[in-house]
Amino acid sequence: MMKLTDSYTITKILLNEVFNNILSNNIFNKKRNRYLLFTLLFVVYIAYYLLNVSQLNQIFITEEQSSASLQNMLFSSLTNVIIIISGFIYLIVTISFSLTNRMQYQLKILPFERGSIWLGSILFKLLLGYVSFLIIFAIIIPLLNLFYFSLSLNLLVLVYSQLLFFFSISFFYLFFHVISVNLKLTVFNINHILLVVFLFFYLFVFRFQIDQIVRSLNFELTHLVVSGFIILLAAGTLLFTLLISSFQTNRSEDVYSSSDFYTLTRIPIKMNHLSLLFLGTLRNKLTLRLSGIVLLFFILAWIDTRDLYTAMTTFVFLYPVISFSAIRYYSTTMSYRKMNPFFDLTALKETLLTALMNIMINLPLIIMAIVLAGDYVKTTYYAFIIFESALIMGIIFPKNKSSVNEFSASILCVVLALCLYLISNHLLIFLVIFTVLCTIKYYLLRRSFYDEIN
Repeated sequence: MMKLTDSYTITKILLNEVFNNILSNNIFNKKRNRYLLFTLLFVVYIAYYLLNVSQLNQIFITEEQSSASLQNMLFSSLTNVIIIISGFIYLIVTISFSLTNRMQYQLKILPFERGSIWLGSILFKLLLGYVSFLIIFAIIIPLLNLFYFSLSLNLLVLVYSQLLFFFSISFFYLFFHVISVNLKLTVFNINHILLVVFLFFYLFVFRFQIDQIVRSLNFELTHLVVSGFIILLAAGTLLFTLLISSFQTNRSEDVYSSSDFYTLTRIPIKMNHLSLLFLGTLRNKLTLRLSGIVLLFFILAWIDTRDLYTAMTTFVFLYPVISFSAIRYYSTTMSYRKMNPFFDLTALKETLLTALMNIMINLPLIIMAIVLAGDYVKTTYYAFIIFESALIMGIIFPKNKSSVNEFSASILCVVLALCLYLISNHLLIFLVIFTVLCTIKYYLLRRSFYDEIN
């Protein structure tokens, strides 16, 4: 019981560090106000779900038009989508999230057992992933062409979806971290590679086979059936939790103590404006990991389809993901940014050089878009927009200031890049958007120069 209490205390400390600016507001000093806020958000979320479900029921299909096979098909598709989303959330949170140096130091000096710190950090990471899931789930709800369901059955499906997330996350953590640590598969991030392979085949192969099998089954999706699935998910999550606890090894990597970038001191590089900034991106572990994921998807697509053109098409559509690594640029260059005046590096030069760096990073995508026969130019626009948006968000929300800054910046970057992508369907419009983003970047970099001097 003491270990659980300590872990709960550590989780609250991490949450307070992450959401310090919000929780320090006088409005949230009282627990009553916090509980009221959470209750309000809970009610609004449920109402939003039911409103979308009821409206889509009226638009797409009536009770007379629904069938058991259609219900089974949709339920299976929803299950597969949640499992895939949970896997990508686990992967993203694992490879991109880490605590600030200050918080890592505080965790080490706290008078708690390592097991309590491990459990508290895991609970914190789970909450962070669940927030991401709730946001994504809220986005996909209106996109579901739901058939007729009663109010009570819709609520059971909502509970099922939430439990399925926790079941999936505990499964991914057990097999791709805990067991991988014991089997020494964390060397060279082999566990992450195995997870990407699993998600690829589940996304492009297994889920279609599962949908067909479920659709052919002769059963009706009733309250009793969904309730049975909920009980099984709860039991499975509990079982995975007990296995994780029994395999837990108190290793230091469970508490996010890794560095964010590699050192390249052994490689002789002539330092100039471009190399100084370019290393700020290349030294970033996130850049290498995202590049590895894109390359691995390309290889798997080639192996699965035996078609180089299809594999290259997959590569083109996934390559813009690498541009998200720009979100770490400002933080990784923070340690030597005060030396920029000695290199005669002004805000204008840095703006132009980062734009050049954007072109260099996305050069393979530009070549692919030219070589392949198809309309892939807009994907190239998207990669450029993501890079500039990520760099801007990284300046506004520097990771070294708060652990949640990068989490917030990633969400805002996705929203901003997606909105700009939808309207940048012409070269002239893209150039205007790119110019505006570069102007904003210049203003932020110029302001940061003044902040560093002062």
